[in-house]
Amino acid sequence: MHKASDKADWGVVVGRTTGILVLLGGILFAAGLCNANPSADNPVPSIFQPHSTPAESIYHLSVFVLAITAVIFLVVFSLLAYAVVKFRNKAAGAESEPAQVYGSTQIELAWTIIPILIVVVLFLATARVIHAIQDAPKPATAVEVTAIGHQFWWEFRYPALGIVTANELHVPVSDPLHPTPTFLKLLSADTDHSFWVPQLAGKTDLIPNRVNEMWMDPHQPGIYLGQCAQYCGTQTRETHRSIIGDAETVANRCSRTLWR
Repeated sequence: MHKASDKADWGVVVGRTTGILVLLGGILFAAGLCNANPSADNPVPSIFQPHSTPAESIYHLSVFVLAITAVIFLVVFSLLAYAVVKFRNKAAGAESEPAQVYGSTQIELAWTIIPILIVVVLFLATARVIHAIQDAPKPATAVEVTAIGHQFWWEFRYPALGIVTANELHVPVSDPLHPTPTFLKLLSADTDHSFWVPQLAGKTDLIPNRVNEMWMDPHQPGIYLGQCAQYCGTQTRETHRSIIGDAETVANRCSRTLWR
């Protein structure tokens, strides 16, 4: 009887462990797909390939948060696996009660203080990045662009140049020695829109009757895809191109951002 019970217990342990490992493998596989290099025929925007200062700040923060949460996951998973294997139900001790730790001051302090410290660290790291991005000074060489979201297209205005374009945003590459960031004023003509180029900056919403702002400083020319983050209807296929190149040779060295 004991042997049959032990075999049944180990079957449950193996089954649960296999399920957890499959789930962990799926998570790692999904993370690998997000970080994989896209092919030239299907370029997919990724925050793990930043080409601008705001995007780099967000990338480093994301890696930091993922590292902390990975450590937490490994600790919890290890303790759970140990408890499942070590204290699995045994017929010999089915009537006995495990040692009670209710009221342990040390344990209660540990599971209260440690989560608070983790939350404080994550909060400070996030607040630091938000402050660095949102309160960045605007240099005299900055390019100003007004982006207006429409159903179902984008309007870009260059006040200093008196130019208006549709669905294509042209901004210069910003040299660290001679920074030329682009500051965008974000407006909406009708409904909520989202301006998001993952490789250049974080997502910022365009809200009717409200002015939002963001900035980017691309470090190299190229084609950068924007990601549509709002569902505006089944007929929506927003296409937004950001042409990024040197201030003197934008026509020759350009990079585009496509919203789809």
